[in-house]
Amino acid sequence: TGLSPFTQEKTPSFFVHPDKGFFKCFSTGEGGDCFSFIMKIENLDFYESVEFLSQKFNIQIQYENSNYSKSEQSIRKQLFEIHQLATTWFHTCFLESSAAAPVRDYWLTKRKFSMEIAKAHSIGFAPPEQNALAKYLEKNNFSLEALKASGLFFFNERERNISGLKSRFRGRLMIPIRDINGRVIAFTARQLDQTPSDDPAHKAKYVNSPETTLFHKGKILFGMDHARKHLQNNPNFLLVEGQLDAIRCWSVGLNTAIAPQGTAITEEQLQLIRRYEPSKINCILDGDSAGRKAALRTLPLTFKVGLEFQYLQLPEKTDPDDLLSENGAQAFEPYLKKACGPLELLFEEMLPKGAQSSTQEKLRATKQLFELVILSKSEIAQEDLLLKASKLIQLSSDTLLKDFQAFKSHKGRLDSYKDRSPNNPKSTAKEKKEDAPLTQVTWELLYLILKFPKYGKQVALTIDLDEIEKKTLSGRYLTKLLAEFHEINNPEEFNIESITDSNEERQLLADIHTSELDIEEPVLVINECLQSLKKNTLNLEKRALTQLIEQTDTDSANFIELMRKVKQINQQLQDTQNIAIQ
Repeated sequence: TGLSPFTQEKTPSFFVHPDKGFFKCFSTGEGGDCFSFIMKIENLDFYESVEFLSQKFNIQIQYENSNYSKSEQSIRKQLFEIHQLATTWFHTCFLESSAAAPVRDYWLTKRKFSMEIAKAHSIGFAPPEQNALAKYLEKNNFSLEALKASGLFFFNERERNISGLKSRFRGRLMIPIRDINGRVIAFTARQLDQTPSDDPAHKAKYVNSPETTLFHKGKILFGMDHARKHLQNNPNFLLVEGQLDAIRCWSVGLNTAIAPQGTAITEEQLQLIRRYEPSKINCILDGDSAGRKAALRTLPLTFKVGLEFQYLQLPEKTDPDDLLSENGAQAFEPYLKKACGPLELLFEEMLPKGAQSSTQEKLRATKQLFELVILSKSEIAQEDLLLKASKLIQLSSDTLLKDFQAFKSHKGRLDSYKDRSPNNPKSTAKEKKEDAPLTQVTWELLYLILKFPKYGKQVALTIDLDEIEKKTLSGRYLTKLLAEFHEINNPEEFNIESITDSNEERQLLADIHTSELDIEEPVLVINECLQSLKKNTLNLEKRALTQLIEQTDTDSANFIELMRKVKQINQQLQDTQNIAIQ
């Protein structure tokens, strides 16, 4: 028992059950197993939490039913090792190579970074020689296939020798790109005076690794592995343009800085940000028109994902890197106080005259506003945005809300027409929402089998799985559990983790394992649950038959058959008391 790690409290409400492998926090309602805990504390998804624990405790992961073949798994493993070795080699070259002396001077003098920062983030230098990296990695018995797949080399498909691989990055400052668990998966390389003229990308100031098995630039945010660890101290992300801008922010204590990979931010990257539930995303904008227009292009995505952005507009030709290196973190404070939201950004661009703009200009601006607001999935958020907009452009909130409802209705009719089009492959049928409340009987039966697994096999052989309500989480999990018990002979062989797929299921198991029902005779209660489920199924069938009978001619043969079936169900209802395990 201890204090909750999820909230501030004085009285312990956090319980760990080592024998069951579950925790439960009664002050916040959080619960689950070790993976759930790491997911919550480290802001990771399930697979990332497994990898986090495997790294921390040096436990090798074995993949079953993986999407990757054994050879592909081997290559992925090699790719992580290749990138880590390359990072170490580049970093050593930066720190110790005599050829890198001008690069170290560039880092210290021109970029105004310290060597401590270089060491903290494994900044490297790629020597200009074509095959230097290949020769270094050749000693480590990596397969040629893995080296080709790493993205670190140019090569001919017919190449059969590792020494024939030519380095993609030559004479450049190397900045490692890491995944959410801090593993290097790619590099950004900054042009230097040492970059050779025969480099295919010689004129490019920055060059990223190409897309690989590990690296998908539209799904990765530079620095997320660093920033996510500091969200407890500052719940706001700081979105900057480049990798060195992010490192500059970290060097002055702005540790939640992140950056896209040299392109416009994507929906996948915004979804990654959303996972961490930040209060705001402070976005640094260049002071020129191009910077504002670039931000405007991202607005539809930010509204769709539901993130709250605010924009810090720097003066024209102001470099945030220079600003921070000269004045530290406080350099951003004046701009933070004057930060604008997405609506202000939109109206600054579309209504430069403000309230004095013409009627046509306001109509165009409000249409653009409506196109953005409708992307928000919450009606509360929609109304709040419209009320803010009405104040900004000095229009009646009632009028704006009324026009938005008309726009929404019109758009709904258009979407409906598109859905009915024979050329549209999407189904117009709306998915039925799952019933929110869990049935008490299903939950109790699940509880009983988990608490008394020796009865699991008997229950699995007695019950008809179709009788279990699949709309609830407990019903779906109970079905999986009983299907598993049906196939095994020894309950001690059963591994609960083998059927647990989601964090919601882990939360369910935590709730069950931390609940203590007063059950003196489990067999009696299990039998009551089995009988209740059977009765429920039969009563549903009976109601359906009764409705058919009311619509059927009493003189027809079908009426007699329906009555016979009802009589049969009545008999089965009486017999439910015989459904029992021993």
